[in-house]
Amino acid sequence: MSSVTLKRVVPYLITLALAVFLYLKADQFDMVGRPGMPGPDLWPKMICVLLGATSLIGLVGALFGPAESGAPVGEVDEALASPPETHPHLVWIGVAATGMYVWAMPRLGFFIATCLFAAALLLIGGMRRWTWLPVAAVGLAGVFSLIFMKVVYVSLPLGEGAFKSVSLLVFKLLGIH
Repeated sequence: MSSVTLKRVVPYLITLALAVFLYLKADQFDMVGRPGMPGPDLWPKMICVLLGATSLIGLVGALFGPAESGAPVGEVDEALASPPETHPHLVWIGVAATGMYVWAMPRLGFFIATCLFAAALLLIGGMRRWTWLPVAAVGLAGVFSLIFMKVVYVSLPLGEGAFKSVSLLVFKLLGIH
């Protein structure tokens, strides 16, 4: 193994070893969860698994990926160093959409507000396949609802009035109780 390859591989090996070590430490927590419920070791273990998977992907890329270019370290293409700002107004529109999302969430509920926010961000970002826009927005809101309520165990705002009824129906359809 060449010294260049070794330099590329060592950080991933260290990170992988650290992920395994921390996973084993998380397995030794004194507190245990109630039967059928996750314990305090759930999140550390999930993070360690993601860290290990990322390290393995990087390790495979370092071993079997293309060799580094011959350009000296620190030499950067000028166009990459300072790309032109072509649409700075879109950033401000996105900031405004985020503010509206935060304002609307308690009123509309997480699911409906997230559908609208996702659709707005997709439009701001340039999505033009109008038939896929609602599918993507509803799908994103559904996935985030499942993650927050089934994995993270966060109580999400249901909304007010009729919006609360819609949120409860959607959560029931997603199997969230």
